[in-house]
Amino acid sequence: MADEKVGYGRPPTKSRFKPGISGNPKGRPKRDPAAVSDVIKTTLNAPVQYREQGRTKTATRTELGLKKLVQNAVNGDLKAAAALLEFRIQASRNGDVGVETVEITNWLEDYPGQTAEQKSQNSAVSGQPD
Repeated sequence: MADEKVGYGRPPTKSRFKPGISGNPKGRPKRDPAAVSDVIKTTLNAPVQYREQGRTKTATRTELGLKKLVQNAVNGDLKAAAALLEFRIQASRNGDVGVETVEITNWLEDYPGQTAEQKSQNSAVSGQPD
């Protein structure tokens, strides 16, 4: 045993891996593949800084893409206008449209020179609209 070489890269025979047996039997764990939709969503929702009228602003890539699409549509690009209308239709079908018009009738009568705050105070004091 005295003639056995032990040193860097030559461990003692007792502690060496046995022939045919791996030193890492489980191996490297497999990486969970990311769903393509999650990668796209993360990329489009990442904040990006841009300059507009000399100021640095922050927005998502989706917002910047829509701004560019609107700009192209306003400048006369028919394909951009059609794409914008298509996005609008799809958003309204999914209930994503955030604009709602509210019309109030028979609220409080207008008197010349009277402000909204005065109308509210008169209404609160008398309990009835003026």
